[in-house]
Amino acid sequence: MEGIASHYVGPWLRTEYNTAVIRAHNAADWLQFERNRDILPNLRWMPTTSPNPEAEHKRFWSVKLTRPIDDPFWNKHRPGDRWNCKCSLEATDELPTDIPDDADDEKPQRGLRGNPAKTGQIFDKSHPYFPKNCASCGFNRRKWTITSRLRGWFGNAERDCYRCKGMSVILPVFQGKAVAHLKQIKAQIHPFNGKQVKVKSSISGSITVLRRSLSDILEHQREDATLMRWLSRFKFSELKKMKYEGWAENRKYPKDHPRFDPKNPQKQKHSEAEYFTYYSVKIGMKKYWVNVKMHKLYGEVVYTIEKDMPKDLIKGMPQK
Repeated sequence: MEGIASHYVGPWLRTEYNTAVIRAHNAADWLQFERNRDILPNLRWMPTTSPNPEAEHKRFWSVKLTRPIDDPFWNKHRPGDRWNCKCSLEATDELPTDIPDDADDEKPQRGLRGNPAKTGQIFDKSHPYFPKNCASCGFNRRKWTITSRLRGWFGNAERDCYRCKGMSVILPVFQGKAVAHLKQIKAQIHPFNGKQVKVKSSISGSITVLRRSLSDILEHQREDATLMRWLSRFKFSELKKMKYEGWAENRKYPKDHPRFDPKNPQKQKHSEAEYFTYYSVKIGMKKYWVNVKMHKLYGEVVYTIEKDMPKDLIKGMPQK
């Protein structure tokens, strides 16, 4: 069971934290570059310190790309626009070089657009933590009334998540209640074997919930007010309402993942799993997707909960 509980979203949270720190340092460096631009007017893309560099940024640092600090190029490309990027910039008075022909093939990853030194934002609004619009945002419904929902759907409020007052009103309340309630729920879960819940729609007849399952859902989706409210009142019987929707093959590490190994591109992210199953459940007024791991030894184990329909969902029963 340790194989299930030990990894989950830990690597992702570390990657996110490392990226936030890197982008903060990059922002500070950029401000220093601007102060010294009269002496050192150009910036050079320096090689990554990563042991497994990606090709996306290699096209820049391998040719010692050098451009003026006010060049529009830096609005679209810069170190830190990929998760866990370990490239950097260096101020120089050497002459600019040509931009590679395939430069436009490199695009910032989701959540990492924009220069944090100019925007003042570590993550931009395309990050998965942010809602698509105010109408779909739980923070926008302070009292959770029909009136406030209509105001959210039909109002002209511009999405400004970093300055949203609703975030400071609703979220801390639901987060606090969720943490306190889940502490009581975890006491009912065996520390190693978890808690088995009989679910009629499950393909194995029951689904296991680990203490780590609830912790990971809480941490991974803690910016979702709707889900936090649900967790603050969570009961194991809620899982019995799940409806089987389909399955997905065991995933391989994508090329932009920090753990992608070019020497072993077929390496699976979850070697302990045969495949994944997906179940839908209604939480509040929304349809959520419960991602369940079919463990080779322990059967179906709750992995996480997602807001959007999984892109790798395959309808029907798993093809073993």
